[in-house]
Amino acid sequence: MVLFTKSYLPNFVASNRQKTVNTTKKHSVMKRVSFLFVIIAFVTTSVFAETNEDVIYIKSVKFATPLLEQWITEYAKLNPEVQFAIADKNTPAEEVDIQLLPSDVPSNNNYAFSIGRYAVLPIAGKDNTLLTEFQKKKLNTKRLKELYFEKELEEDEYEPAKDKYNATIYSVSHASSVSNAFANHFGYEVSKLKGKKISGDDIFLLNAVQKDNTGVSFNNLSYVFDINSRQLKANIVLLPLDLKKEYSEVIAEANLDKIINLLETRPIDLIPVDEINFIVSKAVDTRAEQFLQWVISEGQTYNHQYGFLKVDKETLAIQQKQVENLLLGYTK
Repeated sequence: MVLFTKSYLPNFVASNRQKTVNTTKKHSVMKRVSFLFVIIAFVTTSVFAETNEDVIYIKSVKFATPLLEQWITEYAKLNPEVQFAIADKNTPAEEVDIQLLPSDVPSNNNYAFSIGRYAVLPIAGKDNTLLTEFQKKKLNTKRLKELYFEKELEEDEYEPAKDKYNATIYSVSHASSVSNAFANHFGYEVSKLKGKKISGDDIFLLNAVQKDNTGVSFNNLSYVFDINSRQLKANIVLLPLDLKKEYSEVIAEANLDKIINLLETRPIDLIPVDEINFIVSKAVDTRAEQFLQWVISEGQTYNHQYGFLKVDKETLAIQQKQVENLLLGYTK
């Protein structure tokens, strides 16, 4: 049995009271800290979710992605609060705000705005054994069609025409390939292109003709030319076209800027030029519309740098008005 003296008893009681107070304070502090962590976690999650929702996702055809990235970089300097991301194959379709696609890709009744044009030129590898023949007889419309497309047979024809070129034609058949623009320009379905269909992006057409000394293809300027040197990429040549002398000289010089200038001022029937469009839905975010407005008015400055033609002034003026209407909340 433990006995407490009079002098010890008050000290013992006081000590226990202090322990109780300290324990209570400790529990109170822990509760406050736990509550604070909950608040921080909630706020962080909310901010993160809000940030994710604020990102503008843009899906782009590959050959136009470098130009799109430049637009985003320049626009962000003026509007750093707006966040962009290039959509990839893992981005849900419902999160994509804008699509950047060739004009011949269906837009599902959404709004389409031309924000650039791309030209397609016929190409071969520099060691192609048919180049001498092409130099002797440059490609006019008739010879170009004979080279690239299956003959349209009449009802009384049973044998296909002999291929006098003995070339291997390479093309890509997916929906956003330049093959569509090339075939449509000359009045054909893409299925009428001769030769071998390769999978993947149009950039692989360069590899195909470099490896095959009878290989012939076509591609857009941004792939055919080195955008830094402004010259043709290594081991690639342009097939000679039957044009007016002053036009032939420009094409033969193979300088990207001079060819762009020629095609913007003198449209040439033998060189397909097609539009590349921003596709936006009726419910697109206002910030996306403002970005679109900037690309139409200011972003054209960067088109040439990446091998694209600018949109003509008349079309730009019409589209600027259309975007203004979208921003006002109604459409024509």
